[in-house]
Amino acid sequence: MNKKIFVIEDDPDVALLIKDVFMMKNIEARFFSSSSIAVLEIPKESPDIIIMDLMMPNISGFDICKYVRSNPRLKNTIVMVITGYDSPKMRKEIFSLGIDDYLPKPFDVKTFLEKISRFI
Repeated sequence: MNKKIFVIEDDPDVALLIKDVFMMKNIEARFFSSSSIAVLEIPKESPDIIIMDLMMPNISGFDICKYVRSNPRLKNTIVMVITGYDSPKMRKEIFSLGIDDYLPKPFDVKTFLEKISRFI
């Protein structure tokens, strides 16, 4: 069974890199450059995995994570965060929200694939 994957990333270069990696590995995903649009689709489609940036305009990855973790229908959704803001304090805050994995930018494609392969 294919997992339903949402990628929420407002940086077109990072989104393109993830698209390229997924195409190479035949992984299907829906891509959102806007967190505002993604947050409307999440409850409709109940994705299995959400990969997202933290710092986005309008609705942050923090807010999306809080929303996903507070919705009983989404309790099994895997959340992976990709962020350019990497510090021990930031990691602690992110993991306190109940994320499943974390990857600092810029990231190595091999590391990204290793992390993703645990969930799909």
